[in-house]
Amino acid sequence: MKYFVEKYRSQISSLIVICLSVMLNTGLMAFTISGHLSDVVTGNNLSQVNVVIISDDYAIRDTILTNSIGEWEYTSKFSMIEHGSILPKEFRVSQNYPNPFNPTTSIDFSVASAGYVEIMVHNVLGQELDSKQKLLNVGNYRIDWKSTGSAGVYFYTLRANGKSITKKMIQLDGGSGGGLSEISGTSFRQSSELAKVSALPLTIIYEKFAYVGDTVSVAVTGGEHFEIALETIHNSLTLIDLHNDLLEQMLDDPNYHWMPEHNYHHTDIPRLIKGGVDIQFFTVWISPNSGSYTSNPYQGAQAALSLFNRELNLYPEYIQQATTYDEAISINYDDKIAAVMCVEGGHTIENDIDNLIALYDAGMRYLTITWNNSTDWAVSAQDNRSETVGLSDFGNRVIRTLDSLGVIIDVSHVGIKTIQDILTTTTNPIIASHSGARAVRNHYRNLYDDQIRAIADGGGVVGVVFYPPFLVNSGEASIANVIQHIDYIVNLVGIDFVAIGSDFDGIGTNTVRGLYDTSTFPDLTLALLEHGYSRDDLAKILGKNFQRVFEQVCGKPPVKYVYHK
Repeated sequence: MKYFVEKYRSQISSLIVICLSVMLNTGLMAFTISGHLSDVVTGNNLSQVNVVIISDDYAIRDTILTNSIGEWEYTSKFSMIEHGSILPKEFRVSQNYPNPFNPTTSIDFSVASAGYVEIMVHNVLGQELDSKQKLLNVGNYRIDWKSTGSAGVYFYTLRANGKSITKKMIQLDGGSGGGLSEISGTSFRQSSELAKVSALPLTIIYEKFAYVGDTVSVAVTGGEHFEIALETIHNSLTLIDLHNDLLEQMLDDPNYHWMPEHNYHHTDIPRLIKGGVDIQFFTVWISPNSGSYTSNPYQGAQAALSLFNRELNLYPEYIQQATTYDEAISINYDDKIAAVMCVEGGHTIENDIDNLIALYDAGMRYLTITWNNSTDWAVSAQDNRSETVGLSDFGNRVIRTLDSLGVIIDVSHVGIKTIQDILTTTTNPIIASHSGARAVRNHYRNLYDDQIRAIADGGGVVGVVFYPPFLVNSGEASIANVIQHIDYIVNLVGIDFVAIGSDFDGIGTNTVRGLYDTSTFPDLTLALLEHGYSRDDLAKILGKNFQRVFEQVCGKPPVKYVYHK
């Protein structure tokens, strides 16, 4: 998971294996370094990665590509023998590596003339945490910082011969490791003695489309091998899927568990992990037309919640329930998936505010006001009264109660007049958790332009669905059709009001080509990048847009029972 990568990036970076096979003779005419690139999540070899080798001091800038098994090798065009031309030309301080780090990072620097060198580390308040001073000859040096103090931003400053350089480093976790180590390195001395191999400071940049680039600052002498794992842009971002119907499947198949990985249904923990899903909304939907709970859907909801809680209790090391965005992100930082419970269909509360409040207490954080069936108090989009009949007095009371509790209002499946009435009553942004654009596919389940604008004007989002009949007029749908709906909404109201609402496990076997289950979300991200969306755009589509709604509606303390008479 991406938060594991961020939290333990230094440990991942420490996989760099330095195999020093240095040749100590005057016949060495070049140095050779090599490496291997893999995917940090899958471990797969990464081909066609640009490996850029840079040394500003010695005018090196070369680019090579990894081969089919992720390997690369580079040989310099000049000798590494220490003579006058290899001396550092200026006082130079490299960016610490790794950065961010936990628990240790290294700072490399070069001294162009002999003298006292001082290094100091300060926190953001300007308080000095540690310092070292030493008389150094010309040469390349290194000093380590071992985590001290709380997690956060720190600044290190090096002073030499009247010059001062300050850089920032990020400490991921607190510690008491001791601060600065002793300065180490080999100074350069002009002499007639046998020539020695000197360390050359290099910057190595790794770049691949759809991956987060990485930069390593090192000092090499020849023979080093670097094992690097790159993270996809998809995996680096927070993915929130607004709609998943696995609990519906489990009511019919109660022996289904979230572990291990299955080859049926769309969702389990291994596939959520492969898909990079960070926050998953699990929907409680009780069929009003068939099954054991048509006459008592609230009881059916309790059965679904029992299954939900059973799985959370079975696999607490992988998944945990959240009720706010802050809780969800905290769970993610513990390298777990955050599961949020929601309810689809206002018929589930059985016209009883007590039931609504009880569902909130169980963790419900959005309510889809209707499914395809209308209730006594709200009309659905499938109802032929959709344009003329909306909320009843009790329906308005439900909306005000949801607002007071801090429950997001979802209008997928909801009738046209009902949506208008909701927007008049609520004081919060609303969502359409799993819908499309009606201008692209004219289906009653999709939204007209004025409905999309009204949701956006209130700060809400539209979660684009993956169900082919809502995406295309007929036949098979592809990822390109999902992007078509995303494009339309973005062009209509802007990038800040679109999200993802897959409807996995609520669409049977009729899936989008390329989006077969929850493990395939990365393929959508890759297609969006290829389509021209930036990483910042993707951050919004995959999570940040809905984050805004989640924080605004569910992040405040509830005012319970205000409208309960």
